[in-house]
Amino acid sequence: MTKDVVIVELNEFNVELLSNATKLHSLPSLSKVLSLKRSQYKTNDRYNSGFLEPWVQWVSIHASTPSNLHQIKHLGDVPDLGFEQCWETLSRYGVSTGIWGVMNGAKNQAKNVRFFLPDPWTFSESAYPKALTSLLSLPRYVAKNYQNLSKIKLVFKACQLLKFTFTSGAACKIIKQSIQLLKDLQHFGKKHFVYISYFDTISTMLFAQYKKKYKPQCSIIFLNSLAHLQHHHWHNVSSVSPEILHGLKAIDKIFAYLFAQFPHDAFVVHNGLSQMNTNHEKSWVLYRQKDPLKFMKDLEIPALKVEQNMTHDGHAFFATAEDCQIYYEALSKASIDNKPLFHIEKNAHDPCKLFYMLSFTDEVNQDQTFMFNGKPYSFFSHFDSIVTRTGRHIPVGTIFSDTITFNDQIYNHDFNRYLFHYFKPDIFTLPEDATHEIDEKEFEAFS
Repeated sequence: MTKDVVIVELNEFNVELLSNATKLHSLPSLSKVLSLKRSQYKTNDRYNSGFLEPWVQWVSIHASTPSNLHQIKHLGDVPDLGFEQCWETLSRYGVSTGIWGVMNGAKNQAKNVRFFLPDPWTFSESAYPKALTSLLSLPRYVAKNYQNLSKIKLVFKACQLLKFTFTSGAACKIIKQSIQLLKDLQHFGKKHFVYISYFDTISTMLFAQYKKKYKPQCSIIFLNSLAHLQHHHWHNVSSVSPEILHGLKAIDKIFAYLFAQFPHDAFVVHNGLSQMNTNHEKSWVLYRQKDPLKFMKDLEIPALKVEQNMTHDGHAFFATAEDCQIYYEALSKASIDNKPLFHIEKNAHDPCKLFYMLSFTDEVNQDQTFMFNGKPYSFFSHFDSIVTRTGRHIPVGTIFSDTITFNDQIYNHDFNRYLFHYFKPDIFTLPEDATHEIDEKEFEAFS
């Protein structure tokens, strides 16, 4: 008999880091995950390709299509996706799904999706059922504006979230977790990783409520806190920093909660892609805009709106294609220390939409300026230094599974072949050898 399936998308985890942590600290549920049958996957995308990003690789996985075919390169571009995602395929074959927080995903017209919570940066997507909008509203506002937040809007959206929480069925658990949050803030200070681990925890509790209510046959939950911690706080490869340990304890409790809530379900845990430590490399500094619209106004760029993405990039929208073209050319010439300030791309489907990404990652002093249209501007008037990166993406990933059998080595875009086969083996058959001539040396290079 086929079990219901819970897929945990634990974004970008590094297996060696988790293994070291479970040896040094008591993390029983993470240890249980690491003891499951392990498979590896890879992508042909490389670090300098522009495609080795989670918002690309998760699209490759969800759409069963490599990036050179789907061509979705940025957060928020999923409306341009021309391929069916796994929940749409399962829906067509009568398998119900519940999708929670997936990165760069769209529900579209899939009728058997019983609930769908998009990531906060996919601004084109609404939550389903509509009641989930109250949960999405606050993180989406923070994601768009976290360098320039309005206290009034924060309070209003927080009240919406509180109302949702108290009627969710998980109120007592979330209140207990909120009390723990206050203790963690007292210990660590107002650090992003504390809030992100808290968000992953309460998100899981609410996901569990929806899963129990709607009973989908296949559920997916996306968790991002560990990816953040590896990028920001992975200071030593042989030990575990207090920040990462805090996050791993939260992940351990999340798995304990899921295992207890759904003891009869099949579990799959995978990472989309992984990270490697960068302490041995040249410093790579992440900068982020303070206020994207103010930046555009100060530079006399007539953008109608800006949708800021997760890190150092975003989309600018213009009234006309002519304006978009003019400022595509102008922003392409912006410079700092005689180097390009931005990487700029025009959208293939919308002539008024412009993608821009801060491409400068060197360390600079406080009086640094950049040049735009022949004028100097103060760099730190418009940008903040967020972090000196400690982890970067690598083109391999890992699957842990207790029930669904995956080949030892596959491409990440073949993940769904095994998922579909599990639910509909007569329709989705597997070849005798599904490795597609995977080169083992490529895995070894990043292990």
